[in-house]
Amino acid sequence: MNKICKPNVYQELEQYIKSHGKIGQKELQEITACFEPLKTSRNEMLCNIGQVCKHFYFIKKGCLKLYEIDNKGNEITGYFALENSIMSANTSFILQKPSRDCLVSFEPSELLIIYRDDFFKLVDTVPQFANIYHQFIEFAFIHSQMRIYSFLGMEGIDKLKWVIEHEPKLLSRVSSKAVASYLGMTNSTLSKLRAKLNNMEMLP
Repeated sequence: MNKICKPNVYQELEQYIKSHGKIGQKELQEITACFEPLKTSRNEMLCNIGQVCKHFYFIKKGCLKLYEIDNKGNEITGYFALENSIMSANTSFILQKPSRDCLVSFEPSELLIIYRDDFFKLVDTVPQFANIYHQFIEFAFIHSQMRIYSFLGMEGIDKLKWVIEHEPKLLSRVSSKAVASYLGMTNSTLSKLRAKLNNMEMLP
């Protein structure tokens, strides 16, 4: 990881914070002062299985991926986070237990990172930041529940339709192999389903 030296490095983070509610300049500066800019390469590991996650990330540019490895050695993708969003290995970050997931830069990325102690100090002292944290936790829970229960008993084509409805950027942003892993199917099956939906004029 190499530090980025460029002006207005916190501009996107400031806009993200402001989009979640009214905030004074003092509080905004208090938040951004706790973040450090970092540049990562493709597939750079941010938190590996068995490690305790110490950082939370804001994505200025790029994409992060969270995945686990099943008992057969297969990669099971849990989530992608794109620009202007926040991400961590959440369970490990919150509980400070060894992670069951891998968090990687899916592509070369420009990030702003904050250490856990600073993160929760802001949660405790800056109401606007606490609101962002609580909204993120709610989103992470709802997303995980939707994926678990929406995918139970779903046919492959319905899973793909779900992604088109809820996460349309993924289909144009990440590789077919990665999307297939996310949906729990082979790349060949995904290609056939995309062709079928394309013929039905349902793909964006």
